[in-house]
Amino acid sequence: MRGRSVFKSFRRVAETGPNSRTTISRIRGPHYLRVISLTLAVMVAATSALLAVPADAAGKGVLHVIQGLPGRTLDISIDGKTVASGVKATEVVGPLDVAAGQRKVTAKDAGKVVIERVVTVGAESNLDVVVHRPASPTAAPVITTYANKLTGVPKDKAAVRVAHTAAVGPADIKVNGKVLFANVANGESLDVVVPAGTYSVEIVPAGASSPVVLGPLALPVKSGYLTRVFAVGEPSSKTMNVVVASLKLPGTGSDKPDQVNTGTGGQAAGLMDDEQSPVGPIALVALLLVGASFLTVRKVVRR
Repeated sequence: MRGRSVFKSFRRVAETGPNSRTTISRIRGPHYLRVISLTLAVMVAATSALLAVPADAAGKGVLHVIQGLPGRTLDISIDGKTVASGVKATEVVGPLDVAAGQRKVTAKDAGKVVIERVVTVGAESNLDVVVHRPASPTAAPVITTYANKLTGVPKDKAAVRVAHTAAVGPADIKVNGKVLFANVANGESLDVVVPAGTYSVEIVPAGASSPVVLGPLALPVKSGYLTRVFAVGEPSSKTMNVVVASLKLPGTGSDKPDQVNTGTGGQAAGLMDDEQSPVGPIALVALLLVGASFLTVRKVVRR
């Protein structure tokens, strides 16, 4: 029996037997490889599309705006859009979801711009934006940003950041009566991981034990959290204060198991249990595409 070529890409191999009316069309070697390559490319593209993070989710960051100007009430805007009005000293605005990139933060008092600054927001970043005085109480307000490190800590520990954003010169920060941070300048901060608990904190001029600029204050720090402490205000006007805010951190390690799984009667049991062996969307797409490739490579034609 003489067969016909289909699009000049196939050849037919007839089954033996005088009454056979079935032929199997097979792709020639180079075409077979091209189909397999194309199938694999489609599978990779489909998997990548399923795994891809949406652009609006990957291109955002989070801001927290800290009002560190005693005696003033501020309106806060981001890129010209007001996000909070009548914000008093020591108040925190946020969390604010903003697009990654250059964002303009503006603080106004009674309609007059107090400070305006462009800050850089990275994708998936988390920033504290503090409006405060520099070391000189008579100088214009400034904005300082601090990146929050949202990394896990042991369950009995806590992360603490202490930032010097008060209108004083370099200072020592004492914790439980001992200098933990020395010679910290305005705008600087330090980060530590400590056991959870309550600590006594006070601020004194660098290298001196008095006068006490702030404190002593009882500072509770909770395990599994990042506690941020911002010293704000002016000693001369007796407006020294602190802003305390916290962020939940991912845990590290694992809990003690309450049961031990000793088996379910064979590996096949897991395949029969939908809860133990779910077929996710990626696996399903892969299976469908693999099946489609075999249908394309080996096509049975009946006449």
